[in-house]
Amino acid sequence: MDSILAWMAMLARPGRGARWIRHEVSQAGSAMAAWEHWAAQRTSQAKRALDEAKRQHEVIRSLGADVVTFHDSRYPELLAHIADAPPVLYAKGSWPRPDAWGRSLSVVGTRACSPRAADWAEQAGREWTEAGGRLVSGLARGIDGRAHQGALNGMNGGAQVAVLPCALDAIHPRMHVGVADEILQRGGLLVSEQPPGIEVQRWMFASRNRILTGLSPTTVVIQSPARGGSLISAQCAFHQNREVFALWQRGLGKGWEGNRALVADEIAHPVSDVNELWRVLSKDVSSRKSLLKKGKVAVGFPAGCQEVWAVLDNKKPVTWTELSTLFSSRVKDLERQLFTLEMLGWIRRLPGRAFLRN
Repeated sequence: MDSILAWMAMLARPGRGARWIRHEVSQAGSAMAAWEHWAAQRTSQAKRALDEAKRQHEVIRSLGADVVTFHDSRYPELLAHIADAPPVLYAKGSWPRPDAWGRSLSVVGTRACSPRAADWAEQAGREWTEAGGRLVSGLARGIDGRAHQGALNGMNGGAQVAVLPCALDAIHPRMHVGVADEILQRGGLLVSEQPPGIEVQRWMFASRNRILTGLSPTTVVIQSPARGGSLISAQCAFHQNREVFALWQRGLGKGWEGNRALVADEIAHPVSDVNELWRVLSKDVSSRKSLLKKGKVAVGFPAGCQEVWAVLDNKKPVTWTELSTLFSSRVKDLERQLFTLEMLGWIRRLPGRAFLRN
């Protein structure tokens, strides 16, 4: 058994989130040591988890894909800085050089985009990659797909990364299987935190967003309505201490209410169009927000939060209603524990006021 299987086996255990697994490895000194310590006390559970990890690894190999663990030298430093960085990335395609991640731009937006927004997304994908940058987006319908296609239409179409909510063996949405294939053929990369054989679920889309923004120093919201996954992405980028921009100008209409809100709440800097975005990004980087250098360090579990942590899971979200029923009259204590766990990156809040372990 090697360290890759150790990481995968720990992830295959029920109820263990990404942040907790990294904490275990940090405490033990290595993935192998962490796995052996846990497995020695739970023989039957360990066998099931290891068998599942071996099965998943065989599928990854059959796909011609790769497993990049948190301790792998290829693991992107930018992503390693976020509190809830995934312990393992499953990747297919050409892995960028370490310095290429610093020139990445994450492009996000609504699936139901306007023609103007679609044009801007294509322009962003094409011009950024042709200028030597790397596009990062989510392969979804609408803005994501248009940005990926824009890059493919340019001279350097392989300089892009598609971050999937699903496993590599089940591309979603199916309508973009061809786009995914072309990205790979041009020298691009597909990335997911989900192991093969996992059926895509709704919460995975929101969970994917932290990786999408975590891979880039800058995120731009092309178009977002008042509610949607793009707002989650913008908030992820903001809390990751990344630059966030939103295309915004008067008269754009209701379909852009999310962009307006991001600017009003000072989460995103407004730019009138893609050309202005390039002008702003070309300015002296020292005058703009800088990234915090943190390194790959796990933070100790916060005291007094074990009760809520024990109820939550890393696969099935638990709603506020379910939690408040369990805590009955102790709602203030519930709020305190949730706030602490969320702020320190141990859990994440999903749409519908549900919570999931990191």
